[in-house]
Amino acid sequence: MKTLKISTDNEISIIDVDFDDFRSIQKALGGHFETVHTAKMGNYFQGPVIMLVDEDGYFKNLPLNRFGSWMYDMPRHGSPILGDVILAEACYEDIVAVQKPEKLMEKLMDDFEFLKKVKEIRHEHEN
Repeated sequence: MKTLKISTDNEISIIDVDFDDFRSIQKALGGHFETVHTAKMGNYFQGPVIMLVDEDGYFKNLPLNRFGSWMYDMPRHGSPILGDVILAEACYEDIVAVQKPEKLMEKLMDDFEFLKKVKEIRHEHEN
C-alpha cells in the first residue's frame, strides 16, 4: 500500500508498506513504532491522518524530524519527534495507507518548503 514517508533529512517519498504486517512498518521506520495524532494534525489534514514514529527515537539518539515535530506541536507537548515519520490513517482499530498519496505529497511540498521530493518508490516490505 502506497503511503508517505518523511525523513529526518526533510525528504518526502512515496513508499510501499504492508500495513497488515507490523514488521513491514518496523522495517520502514527502523524499529518499534507508535502512533501519534494531535489536534494540530486533525486541523491540518481534516481527516484521520496519523504519524507512525520510532518509539525509541530518543534512546537511539535519532535526529530531529522537523516536519514530525511541527505536526506533533512540539512547543505544546514538550518533546520533539526523532527519526523518520510515516503517514497513515486510522480506520477503527486498523492502520491503513493515506488516500491519494501523490496529491497529499504535492500539498505538503507546497505548504512545507523545506521538504524535498525523492523520486523513486521504495518497497519497504521487500527484503
